[in-house]
Amino acid sequence: MIVLAGCRTETKQKWLTFFFDGVPAPGATNVLVTAQPIRSASNNTAVVQTPAPVLLQRPPLNIHPPYAKRDCTACHESQFSQKMQGKPGEVCFNCHTNFAAPVKVKHQPFENGECTACHQPHKSEQKKLLLKPDGKLCADCHEDVQQQLAKAKVKHQPVENGECISCHDPHQSDQKKLLLKPDGKLCADCHEDVQQQLAKAKVKHQPVENGECLSCHFAHQSDQKKLLLKPDGKLCAECHEDVQQQLAKAKVKHQPVENGECLSCHSPHQSDQKKLLAKPDGQLCFDCHEDVQKNIAAAKVKHQPAEGGECLACHNPHATDTKGLVKKTAATLCWDCHDNFLEKAKFKHDVVEDCTACHNPHQSGEGKLLKQDLGKLCGECHEEKDLKAVKGHARAEGKTCMGCHEPHTGQDKFLLKAGVPPG
Repeated sequence: MIVLAGCRTETKQKWLTFFFDGVPAPGATNVLVTAQPIRSASNNTAVVQTPAPVLLQRPPLNIHPPYAKRDCTACHESQFSQKMQGKPGEVCFNCHTNFAAPVKVKHQPFENGECTACHQPHKSEQKKLLLKPDGKLCADCHEDVQQQLAKAKVKHQPVENGECISCHDPHQSDQKKLLLKPDGKLCADCHEDVQQQLAKAKVKHQPVENGECLSCHFAHQSDQKKLLLKPDGKLCAECHEDVQQQLAKAKVKHQPVENGECLSCHSPHQSDQKKLLAKPDGQLCFDCHEDVQKNIAAAKVKHQPAEGGECLACHNPHATDTKGLVKKTAATLCWDCHDNFLEKAKFKHDVVEDCTACHNPHQSGEGKLLKQDLGKLCGECHEEKDLKAVKGHARAEGKTCMGCHEPHTGQDKFLLKAGVPPG
């Protein structure tokens, strides 16, 4: 270095930089000195005191072993030539032989032997001699991902942190998109809770069970919660077209279904309930229909399906053409449990085609789930003046209507019970 003794400062810096790392620019120093004012206790005046110098700590360098050993000819034709012994990829593979196995998917720069597109050949502050931290490095080519990420409302944390190689192999893979593992197994490496719940559950959503996470979720970013591909109603309709078609035609629609709020009732991954319900159907329905639950709890007489939380025994959870989301018209629905006594009847009570005209379907304070006291209930249709005009009613004082009449069907037009004289 004696030859530099008479050189100008700029010339010295140029030559020293050629041979050594960390040479400061002319007039600069590697020592950081900061001055901070300190208040004097006597007169409260600011005195500038210079602290001890702090040495800047450079990140440790990762050095390519041949370069560290000054074994230039491991890669170059000679120690005095920059010309490589072969194409960059070929030279690298002389030592890095662990890429020999055939694979389905290869990273294009790797396949083209463009190792220096990502790696420094001599030394780097980044692991694996990378040119930049892996997130920033990948963004140099994959600008679309970076742009989408910048605009998105919800971002996958590894992507936001630039940890691309936590999911992708930078060189080659047997999985699409250079994934380290099939997407279900890859996701389970971090989302262990989902995997554990899935293993224990009685009912499993088929895409989840198949490890097809990307059929519902974006891997990088989304404008939907939970990185969903679409709002959950539209997403579910991609597979459950039958529900969508029924909903389009139906006269009466369950509001959460119409709003596309599938996850308000269903678990998207797994459940111990049929149909992936979040809770047993009675408990689930009561989350919104609290008034029904309170009425049933307070009532003297309870309809067994309602008391047992078997809401779906009578109601369609999605859509129907009948009010109250009832599966069928009232009488037809009731015949599913109660014998159809209308089939052989000679005479029928006018209202008997609609059971709910007289009966409350959930609970009641009266026997037989009647809506009111029997006398008041009959009086809803049969006015007192009409009843007094009938001679037979004169001797029926103090009796209930059902003392003489059948409520549903009978052998004559007055629905009189056997043994009761007409008129």
